[in-house]
Amino acid sequence: MAIEDETVRRVMILPVDRDTAWAALRDAEGLAGWLADEVELEVCPGARGSVRWDSGEERLVEVEEVQERRRIVLRWCERAGDPSIVELTLDDVPGGTRLVVIELPVLTLRALAVPSEAGRDRARGPMMVAALA
Repeated sequence: MAIEDETVRRVMILPVDRDTAWAALRDAEGLAGWLADEVELEVCPGARGSVRWDSGEERLVEVEEVQERRRIVLRWCERAGDPSIVELTLDDVPGGTRLVVIELPVLTLRALAVPSEAGRDRARGPMMVAALA
């Protein structure tokens, strides 16, 4: 299975400036507006919480990294599931702010991080760097 088959990538152009977009990412109330129906999370490194949808689905969340006004990296999983890394990145574009959301299972990242002798350099390609940088 190719890495693209396990990666979720969404790109949205938000018709607001970066400060306004960041405000919608940096706290639970803002995240609840588009990430899930209910968010219990402080957006700071090491914070833990949860997200829930009206369907009953729930994921446990830990904040891995926060770069002010630029990027948030989360690790989340269902209670008995395998974790994924979720990266949310903001960039200025004409007419607003681009939000890129990438989700990649941690098991896939680990597989990429253990290169074979023949593929040592390939394992640190752009997808892994983007997901972990």
